[in-house]
Amino acid sequence: MRSVYGILTILAGIAMGSAAHAQMSANPPEIAEGVRAFGDKLGPDVVKGITTLYRPLHEAASKGGVTVSKDIAYGSGERQKLDLYVPSTTNGAKMPILVFAHGGGFVRGDKQDVAHVGYYFAQHGIVTALMNYGFAPQARFPAGGEDMGKAVAWLRNNPSAHSGDTRSIFVSGNSAGATHAATYGFLTSVVNTHDGARGLILISIPTADAEDLGPQDKVYYGEEASQYPQMSIIRHIGDRTLPVFIAVAEYDMPSIQRQNKRLIDALFNRDGRLPNYKTALGHNHISIIEHFGTADESLGPDILEFIRQNAAK
Repeated sequence: MRSVYGILTILAGIAMGSAAHAQMSANPPEIAEGVRAFGDKLGPDVVKGITTLYRPLHEAASKGGVTVSKDIAYGSGERQKLDLYVPSTTNGAKMPILVFAHGGGFVRGDKQDVAHVGYYFAQHGIVTALMNYGFAPQARFPAGGEDMGKAVAWLRNNPSAHSGDTRSIFVSGNSAGATHAATYGFLTSVVNTHDGARGLILISIPTADAEDLGPQDKVYYGEEASQYPQMSIIRHIGDRTLPVFIAVAEYDMPSIQRQNKRLIDALFNRDGRLPNYKTALGHNHISIIEHFGTADESLGPDILEFIRQNAAK
């Protein structure tokens, strides 16, 4: 029987070959032009504009080979629910698990918004859990990391509900969801490092350094500046040394670029080498997530390879 890692190697190789072509041909012209037109700005018009551009591509994308189970409670909170995207064919092998938290500025968003992420990774041999989490101001730091921990615990405690390898859990998210993933990976999980987590995948993290918050972030972090140093992820990266994959969009906002540089610098100081890092060319803060599951594979193959390299053997 071929192992899941062998399957992943083949899939990653195929995906990387596709990516080389996709990155040369880039997005369809109307999408590429639409993304560039917004530049490095973010607002409701950008979110609506980019999601409208990608919606037809997501609707047309194949949903085959994936079994979806929705609104599974991983905790008692109203928003503590996840959707499972499981490859329909496993050949009896256990597959790595990806736990993914959506973005939304700590106050909005839904797992259904990133359903295309679930389909993409499940179709590439990864059991994928898309999770909701509590919103600020009712949920305050480090609540997002705690919710992530509850989702991880549910996956570990319910192995019969999926075909994933609970020794190979990768914790991920975009924007605010990336903050929650990093909070779990470096802060809230340190009391239980036998959780099966094998790596963090952080896409456009907005608050790696809590001492440089934007006004919109304080709804989650609060107004007490004296607390910000201890909330800062870059001050905790030595508490648990998980492998990290970082991605930023070429047209991410300047604050996002600055925050990610500080995280990269901190990880370099920790490890003596740069972390796994990718700039998604031609993308902005929204399209860096919207492009998953389309012909453009700016990030997918790299993330698959990161999972393959760090999964339990």
